Amino acid sequence: MHKAANAYMQTHVTTTTPGHLVVMLYDGAITFLEQAKQEIAANNFAKKGILISQALDIIAELDGSLNNEKGGELAQNLHRLYMYCNTRLLRANLKMDTAIIDEVISILSSFRSAFAEISRTQPHPAPPKASAYYAR
Repeated sequence: MHKAANAYMQTHVTTTTPGHLVVMLYDGAITFLEQAKQEIAANNFAKKGILISQALDIIAELDGSLNNEKGGELAQNLHRLYMYCNTRLLRANLKMDTAIIDEVISILSSFRSAFAEISRTQPHPAPPKASAYYAR
């Protein structure tokens, strides 16, 4: 079953538009952060740390794929916001603060909604405009 799920995900990732991939990354980060909040409530601090680290990895991937040349000021602003999210998540991890995690979830959810809307308005075969802000 696990192999089938991995094969499905691999196919899904390789056949989707760049804009939808960005949305999937936001979904993953948000999911990990929601799970981290649950682990804080359950006093499972080791698992909480792993989940926050996974969200940080996704944010680093989003940040690292920004195309500053094509994205200009928007890419620079996204970079600053990703760095802010990183800083806040490191603090949340140390302080066991779910309110800070909620703050980052709110920021990422806003980005996710914007990229989802852009991705929806683009025809599937053409790369969405949102992907212009990310390196290919």
